[in-house]
Amino acid sequence: MNKDELPAEFSRPLRAESVHMRGRTERLTATPAECAALAARFDILAVESLSAEIELRPHRRDGLALSGRLAADVVQACVVSLEPVPAHVEVAFERVYEPGAEDPNESFSVDDLFDPDADDPPEPLIDGIVDLGELVAEELALALDPYPRAPDAEIPAQYRAEEEEGPADAGMQDTHRPFAVLKGGRDT
Repeated sequence: MNKDELPAEFSRPLRAESVHMRGRTERLTATPAECAALAARFDILAVESLSAEIELRPHRRDGLALSGRLAADVVQACVVSLEPVPAHVEVAFERVYEPGAEDPNESFSVDDLFDPDADDPPEPLIDGIVDLGELVAEELALALDPYPRAPDAEIPAQYRAEEEEGPADAGMQDTHRPFAVLKGGRDT
């Protein structure tokens, strides 16, 4: 870790070489202090609990493949009222780590956006270590509701978008057709 990096809030480093051919299972549980640090990192009201179970197995020569499931209880602020919104999050995930793999953030190309069914590229395995806690924290961050809303929260009337013009404006819609010009020179 370089001196500018902060320690991970939920760190559970694992050496890839410690995973033998039969594989192994790791169970992680965040302490109350780690939960509070993650809540601050994600800018949410609370992470009340966080646990994960991860199946690890060797991948190719020196890599590591894992699949797991995390469960968390979190509290976020409602985007309308700022009232607490509790939620239970459960997420399944899979990752592959390989030494020498390119950092996906550095090798990203626009072509990567066009094949949603393609497998994710392997993550780089740096110094033979995977931080399982950081992996779980990343998966939790991705699973959080970006717009949590309390069930009874309503946007005040002065902030609502105005309704679109109704049938009184229908005549204007018929005469203003932006693609009519394209059709004009063609016999139909």
